[in-house]
Amino acid sequence: MKTGVWSKGWLMVVALAAASVPACQSTGHLAEYDFAGGTLFVVYDFPPRPEILTGPYFPGHPRDPVHAVISIGGKIARELAAAGARERLDAACSNVDISGRLAERASARAARFLRVELTENESDADFGLEVRIRDYGIDAEEWESAAHFFVDAEVILFDALDGREIWSSHVRERDAIAPHVFGGAGAVRNIVTAAALSGLSEEDMALALEGLADFAGDRISERLRESLEKTRRN
Repeated sequence: MKTGVWSKGWLMVVALAAASVPACQSTGHLAEYDFAGGTLFVVYDFPPRPEILTGPYFPGHPRDPVHAVISIGGKIARELAAAGARERLDAACSNVDISGRLAERASARAARFLRVELTENESDADFGLEVRIRDYGIDAEEWESAAHFFVDAEVILFDALDGREIWSSHVRERDAIAPHVFGGAGAVRNIVTAAALSGLSEEDMALALEGLADFAGDRISERLRESLEKTRRN
């Protein structure tokens, strides 16, 4: 299509229409429902395990079973082996219910934002929330560069009575790991790098994994809160 044949007026109309699409999609049909006092059933679809110290971050890759530590080339892999970090991280992964903590946090926050009660009985629910997590984990591209938490997920809120989709969002977030994850007085006081993570005790690695679960749960539920606030303002 040749844009040269379009008038300036038509181009402006198209631009305005395109700009309005994300706003419409962000709130969906939230304004049509009174959620207060209802019940919510939440279902999660997780990868087998989170990806820890993955190297370059590529969200949404095929969801094959992965190990707690992805085998990566170069200095990170050699240093992790030398520090015995892999064994400690594997042990920490076995002691932390990452997916359970993530689900509990995201569900509780979503219920609070919607002003509903959580239910474990799908048949009794007024609303359903489906969370499809494509990828989440800890990414460290370079040995001395900042490590990041990341999550890539789709969230769908639907009417449990007729299955109608009320709202949906694609959550793709990546944030540098803050030292406060380790309690302020922990082993990491400055920037959190792959090098710093490799020197952590099993207990501090468990704190990092708990921080990952909290990060992902917060980012998933925060997107719903933002859309609800936008709806209530309008």
